[in-house]
Amino acid sequence: MLIANIRLVLSSIDNPLDGIVPDFGVFGVEFTELWQKLIAAVWGICIVIGVVVLLLGITRMASASNSQNPNEYRLARLRVAWAALSLGLLAAISVIVGAILALFS
Repeated sequence: MLIANIRLVLSSIDNPLDGIVPDFGVFGVEFTELWQKLIAAVWGICIVIGVVVLLLGITRMASASNSQNPNEYRLARLRVAWAALSLGLLAAISVIVGAILALFS
């Protein structure tokens, strides 16, 4: 009964943001170019860091395969897996964000 009343109240409320979409153009072309360059720079730096971490992890994994400590190899393999996953997600971030915005808009 309570849930039905809540649904009735929520269905009777108009969405005040219906039809409004984000628009950074209101701040001017310079602002739009600035935030796009800033996001691209941060994204590029993150990809470079991801590649470095992946290479270091592969190097650690190769050196750990020669050692007699299986825990060291397992830890290095886990780091490589996380670095590879992170790098893949960084490469696909625009698709991921686009899918989330399409899903919820």
